[in-house]
Amino acid sequence: MVAEPQALPVPDNFRFEWSSPEEATRFWTADLMHWPNGLSPLCATMDMPAFASGLRKAAETLSMPFRDPQFKVIRGYVYTSFQPWSHDPAEMEQRMQQMQARMMEHIPGLLNRWYTEYEPEVRVINDKTFTEDYKALSDRDLGSHLEGLCALREREGDLHFLAVFPAGGAVQFYEQTYAELFGEPRAGEHLQLLQGFPNKSTETAVRLSHLAREANALPQVLSVLQSAPAADVHAALEKAEGGSAFRGAVQEFLDAYGWRAAELDIAEPTWAEQPAPVYNLIKEYAARKDFDPEEDQRSLVAARRAREKLLEDKLSGEQLGRFKMALLGAQQYLPIQEDHNFWIDQVGQSVQRLPALEAGRRLVSQGRLAKASDVFLLEYPELQDALRGGNGDLRELVERRRRSRIEDRALTPPEAIGTPLENAEEDPMAAKFFGAAPEQHPDPRVINGNAASAGATTGTARVILSLDDAERLNRGEILVCPATMPPWTPLFAVASGVVTDHGGILSHTAIVAREYRIPCVVGTKVGTALIQDGSTITVDGTAGTVRMEN
Repeated sequence: MVAEPQALPVPDNFRFEWSSPEEATRFWTADLMHWPNGLSPLCATMDMPAFASGLRKAAETLSMPFRDPQFKVIRGYVYTSFQPWSHDPAEMEQRMQQMQARMMEHIPGLLNRWYTEYEPEVRVINDKTFTEDYKALSDRDLGSHLEGLCALREREGDLHFLAVFPAGGAVQFYEQTYAELFGEPRAGEHLQLLQGFPNKSTETAVRLSHLAREANALPQVLSVLQSAPAADVHAALEKAEGGSAFRGAVQEFLDAYGWRAAELDIAEPTWAEQPAPVYNLIKEYAARKDFDPEEDQRSLVAARRAREKLLEDKLSGEQLGRFKMALLGAQQYLPIQEDHNFWIDQVGQSVQRLPALEAGRRLVSQGRLAKASDVFLLEYPELQDALRGGNGDLRELVERRRRSRIEDRALTPPEAIGTPLENAEEDPMAAKFFGAAPEQHPDPRVINGNAASAGATTGTARVILSLDDAERLNRGEILVCPATMPPWTPLFAVASGVVTDHGGILSHTAIVAREYRIPCVVGTKVGTALIQDGSTITVDGTAGTVRMEN
């Protein structure tokens, strides 16, 4: 008789209660790549449920081989659970065939559909959220508006996965085709053919380089950037010759690219609100006289096209047709991955701060909160009740939540909880995005990870746990962090290499490292814990290893 799978023990330092007995029978994994520091209560209970609902819609449309995907926030950390569509092999095979058929319907023309249908719809949603006159709404109407906003975020979640799932499927099909025609790829050589396409992440870095070039032509502006604390630069520029015009140029950048935050959480202030990170990056770029991201991009495109021609010249007839079709589908991945992240995950989430902060200001004026940003420590039902006149004084509740949030952010959450699935096979696409667990290296001085961007470099490790601390990264140092998201992209022009705890070879970190052609190892799980800040390390992005030299 086969024993039933047993629930994983809950660590003593991560105690919690299941919401229902059924939850404990599911298998849950922590998503520390997207949310390494967890979520605020308001984001966890307002944005996350809406977005998860969008995921479920897209998964059904695409006949994905899982059912009832769920997100659960435990002590601030996001856990996901994807149950297999069926435990019957025949039913599962039928579902897989349905998914493949849906994917083949969605992959052709996906990027064009993103540009002409999905992105325009998302931008309309974001613009409506951004331009609404919230001050003119009554408290109850503001609450109703938040309900409508949740419905719009559900739609953005639907569009997110309608774009991302087929794009990922296209890469998987391309990898299979590549291996059949040329043999198993070494050191990610096949991924070179997916690089060098226009996207919002590299576009942001290019715009920052233009500002850096402008700063270099203005001696007093450059002096302010170099001498004033980053938080004071915006105000100090007003007194510098050329500073007012330069500040106006920075404001134009912030209007276009500033609705993003250090973390995927509406509680996080955006660059548009607090531009210090932007001034830090401009200062770093200005110090690099040889930095030309546009020329680097042209070089990357030339290398991709040369490699593509070399491979195509080895094929003919049906094989050449297969390869071109598979490659064309996969080359949609990079722009879709980075652009959806900009418009949906970044801007789409960040603009929700506007109505939330308006609600917070009203609760402050009523003496129920100490400051407007405390609204993010409320749960969504509590906020709705407050806007309808309920709940009374919320300040004591907020202080308890603040203390709990500080305690929880200091925890190391378990990677998995609940009951493991019997005979479960790892999803190859999920492994490429989130990262497969590396084996421990026999040499204790070496950390294994996923080889994400080829090449090797030795340098000073700079352990950065939050983008708020990014100014500690100096030119030529190796960035060691939990994971990166699009707001981290400009740092790749500063670093000589990157090491992350989380992520796979198709994660944002890996994609951008290949765009900047710097060595990168992702998904080490233990990089930030074992690598000492300021120590010397060697990153081998070809082998997927990090050696601690001292």
